[in-house]
Amino acid sequence: MRKTKRSQNRTKAPTARGPAIREMELDDLPGVYRLGERLFTPDKQPNLYRTWDEYELASFFTSDGDFCLVAESGDRIVGFAIGTLIEKRRSAWKYGYLIWVGVSPRFKRHRLGSRLVERLTERFIKHGARIMMVDTQKSNWEALQFFKKQGIGNDIGHVYLSRNLSSHPDYLKKNEVRR
Repeated sequence: MRKTKRSQNRTKAPTARGPAIREMELDDLPGVYRLGERLFTPDKQPNLYRTWDEYELASFFTSDGDFCLVAESGDRIVGFAIGTLIEKRRSAWKYGYLIWVGVSPRFKRHRLGSRLVERLTERFIKHGARIMMVDTQKSNWEALQFFKKQGIGNDIGHVYLSRNLSSHPDYLKKNEVRR
């Protein structure tokens, strides 16, 4: 069961290295969601297969809470990392997959993103992951540079194909009935 109240015994004060990093708790979800809303807007982070929304955040929190981390300064969430562990059938390998990492612009030059990735990497290793994966758009130069500095490389191209269905006969027939 995920924690529902912030632990009374943990410190809220930033460490000497900056904001404190800890496992995400239920009470953190609104702050994480708001920060993600500011960071992952469609114009800044267009993505065809994943969008920042409360359902995905809640889903990862409930299913993979060990891989959901927050960075906190005072009572404010100023960063987060959300990952999952992938285990494939008939494979001895486990994969750590970093889904989202976000840092408040005020804390970008404080190595907070690096610290979040380091902490998540430790958790992946503890749970048996042999490979860590992350993805981003080819055009997201800032993210690509960040991930390379974290030792995440081996770029693999991915191609998206699309088909505009608005001229398909079935689409036209369906929309004709609605008129």
